[in-house]
Amino acid sequence: MISTVSREIVQNKAVKTRYHILMVTGVYPTKERPHKGTFVKAIVDSLVAIGNEVEIVHPKPDLPMPIRYILAILQVFFKTLTGRYDIVHGHYGLWCLVARMQWTTPVVVAFLGDDLLGTVTSQGGHSKKSLFVVRIGQWLCRHVEAVTVKTQQMKTASLTDDAFVIPDGINFELFTPMPREKVRAALGWDQDRYYVVFANNPAIPVKNFALAQAAIECLQKRGMTAELVVATGLPQAKVVQYINASNALILPSIAEGSPNVVREASACNVPIVATNVGDVAEVLARTEGCSVCPHDAEALAIGLEKALKHTERTTGRADTAHLDSKVLVEQIMAMYEQAIERKKQVRHEEGRRTEPCLKEY
Repeated sequence: MISTVSREIVQNKAVKTRYHILMVTGVYPTKERPHKGTFVKAIVDSLVAIGNEVEIVHPKPDLPMPIRYILAILQVFFKTLTGRYDIVHGHYGLWCLVARMQWTTPVVVAFLGDDLLGTVTSQGGHSKKSLFVVRIGQWLCRHVEAVTVKTQQMKTASLTDDAFVIPDGINFELFTPMPREKVRAALGWDQDRYYVVFANNPAIPVKNFALAQAAIECLQKRGMTAELVVATGLPQAKVVQYINASNALILPSIAEGSPNVVREASACNVPIVATNVGDVAEVLARTEGCSVCPHDAEALAIGLEKALKHTERTTGRADTAHLDSKVLVEQIMAMYEQAIERKKQVRHEEGRRTEPCLKEY
């Protein structure tokens, strides 16, 4: 069990120490896959910006998965034997387990969503593989120095009271409002049409693309016509353009942890219409022009109609200022400090238990 942590320290303490961090992840942007793991890179960039050294363990994505895991385990094991690292930080599911494949260096594990909540299938249940990963994750929560999750729902699923709730931060320098007319001209979009962006992979069942299509059809029946635009597999710079060129973003997911795209669209002051998943309701609670809806096409269409009629920019950027990656990185740093201290305490206690007993004569 992770030791009790003062939340005031995590939220308010200005951490001065800088660390050498080994980041373990199965997803990270590459030239061939620039859209993969951008949230991990955002964390890395924020850590480096304040003086930390970060080394990435990310085996080549085109290798078979078992080989990727084996290579990562070997890298983590041998790299930590050098004693160069202060923290091993694992990201998502079984990659968190890879980070634990050594006992010399404090481990922080970051769960992202279905790795603790289970992957929802198209039938509405959970896949057996994902439930197996969930059980491994819950075990890990009791055998690492710190756990971070994205929402309170995930914290409950972790079965530990001491998990840190730290959502992914927004890169406010990248995700920023742009003149809609200018961006549409650059993309070749019609200046007079309504566009709704779906910024997920339609092939993933849990993202519920069919519901987005049904909502657009219902919207047309209500007398408004909008084009549904898919933004997937794109570099982040292009995603920013798609968001800013659109009149609204739709997120019809069946389940989510803490969807990054909602916070990113908020930072661009673009209206959002989403189902009530993850922490969406909390993120959008104060932003006019946005709607949180049940999993129903008609309800989403009503939300879209409201968003399309919200002609001015939203206040999403100001409403999510506390989610700036530059703000949240200090919480991560404070978590690292707590993890390192806990590791020292454990070593001290183990040392005391192994000390030889001196008999008195």
